[in-house]
Amino acid sequence: MFENIKTDWAIHERRLRNGGFWVMATYHFGRWALKRRFAPWRWFLGKCYGLLKIPVEHATGVLIERETAIGQKLHIIHAQMINIHPECVIGDRVGIMHGVTLGINMHPGVPVIGNDVFIGCNASILGKVTIGDGARIAANSLVIADVPAGAVAMGVPARVIPNMAGLNAKPAAKVEMSIPNSEMKSETTL
Repeated sequence: MFENIKTDWAIHERRLRNGGFWVMATYHFGRWALKRRFAPWRWFLGKCYGLLKIPVEHATGVLIERETAIGQKLHIIHAQMINIHPECVIGDRVGIMHGVTLGINMHPGVPVIGNDVFIGCNASILGKVTIGDGARIAANSLVIADVPAGAVAMGVPARVIPNMAGLNAKPAAKVEMSIPNSEMKSETTL
């Protein structure tokens, strides 16, 4: 638990005012409390979790239950009005902006989010859909179908734009060019 909270502290800019840190710290405490074997201790820690969760939810509007399966380094970029269904599965290094909903649709099933996914502002991912590794969900999109790895989904309902690997790649390193002193010309003013 403490290692996860330390990682969340670093991801959320080492600021106590960052709501994303408090949401994730509360989540990790709740997960840790669930795993205690001694029933009275688990019950007591569960009550402590509830006392922590209520003010964090009211302050941020972020609803994440401790039963949700979340990978390492979830980054809640703006902790405002995010709602995640308890049965959702979220991979490692996922970024979520404000106003995002991950939940059920008219039929049973919840989203499964892969690793290194970015979900833009006010996006909704509903139903039994899988978002592939490295995918990007554009702001204000409604995703109700699978998104393959490395693709971008945008629109209502979202259309998938495949083969966007170039957008997800790291930029090339800058090449420094040096000019020898003998080739440099000096300017003189009269």
